[in-house]
Amino acid sequence: MMRVSTPPAQEFSVRRSARARRVRLTVSSSGEVVVVLPQRASLTHAARLVAQHQRWLDRHLARVRLERSRLAARPRLGEGRWLFIAGEATRISAVDAVTRRPARGRVEAASGGLIVRLGRDGRETAALLETWLRDRARREIGGRIVARAAEMGVQPGRLSIRDQSSRWASASASGALSFSWRLILMPPFVLDAVVVHELAHLLVRGHDRRFWSIVRSYAPRTDEARRWLRAHAREVREALDEAA
Repeated sequence: MMRVSTPPAQEFSVRRSARARRVRLTVSSSGEVVVVLPQRASLTHAARLVAQHQRWLDRHLARVRLERSRLAARPRLGEGRWLFIAGEATRISAVDAVTRRPARGRVEAASGGLIVRLGRDGRETAALLETWLRDRARREIGGRIVARAAEMGVQPGRLSIRDQSSRWASASASGALSFSWRLILMPPFVLDAVVVHELAHLLVRGHDRRFWSIVRSYAPRTDEARRWLRAHAREVREALDEAA
């Protein structure tokens, strides 16, 4: 990836892509401006695109800085940070009983929150909490798949719960489904829209008009869910991070 500075000192990176058919401008969650260029496109196209969209970039970068400062101001994980789990505000507290530590750390439900009890196995708060959330996500997503698949008349294959870095979910041609455990940190209507989206791929592989018609007929809040995902992606991805 090549880094470039334009005359008003707007720094950006250029990434060449064999699959890109046109010049594309993006801003990462960390505030990096990236121009994706087709293999043979001139660098002048990248500089021109950045200059043309400088106002948009200023607004977008301001939002990124605001989000970064908000995330940095959160309590540390285990010291009162709030997470929204399956749509419910949940306070996370960690207990480190040095003299009477259990052999293995565990997560316990408490009134209005979760208590992470650190054990002698050395697993940190984030690792213990992620395991608990993965299990909760498998139950919630699995239940949604069963209900929605019956409504849509499809037969999904094996379910995998992962932590994909580039997408929230995927469906293979064989019907196998893969979902990010982080969906459990999203509002239920967003999780439902993602489930419907992937089940619709068992009927239509691409993203043509028929596909979106099917998705919106079973998940009418799909457009709202997509906006939520764009606005809160970083917050969800860094939910268990100690620092923003």
